[in-house]
Amino acid sequence: MSRTLTLFTAVVLALTALSSTAPIDDNSIAQVETNAIAASGPVQLEKRKKHHKKSKKSKKSKKSKSKKTTVAKSSSSSSSSKSYSGTATWFKPATEGGSTGACGPEEDDDSLIVALNAPQYGDMSEKSSWCGKKISITGPAGTATATVNDACPECDSGDLDLTPVLFKKIVGDMNKGVGKITWHSA
Repeated sequence: MSRTLTLFTAVVLALTALSSTAPIDDNSIAQVETNAIAASGPVQLEKRKKHHKKSKKSKKSKKSKSKKTTVAKSSSSSSSSKSYSGTATWFKPATEGGSTGACGPEEDDDSLIVALNAPQYGDMSEKSSWCGKKISITGPAGTATATVNDACPECDSGDLDLTPVLFKKIVGDMNKGVGKITWHSA
């Protein structure tokens, strides 16, 4: 544990020193991370498991995390009147589970598609009413429009799993792995 804490402290101090003397870019961060990893030995990173499409075990109840999802309503009662907030993560459809999403159409790492969280997707053994719908997603790096084409069983309400191209446009740095987002029907 202390070795991990020391590595973390070293990286934070190195990034602080870099940010006070020069602008930080992806290359300088990668160099600091490479040096820190080389000095400390192997580091294990946890990666989100690829969600499985149309799982028959999806009806199994699981403990839900206490996460607040904000829903803002306008005067209209259609699904486009709601705004959701949650966490964005990313996945590579071409290498993590195949190229066909839960909604059916082909997808790849450069597709402008998202995997919708299980609570909003609905019955994982059926095609959701969200399938094929365009949504507008806003995060720290910008806003983009995407199509719901997949389901994310381990995502909480309001969360979206994005392809790498979308994650870069909306959250920014892929190394972050997660980012806060808001989204609504486009």
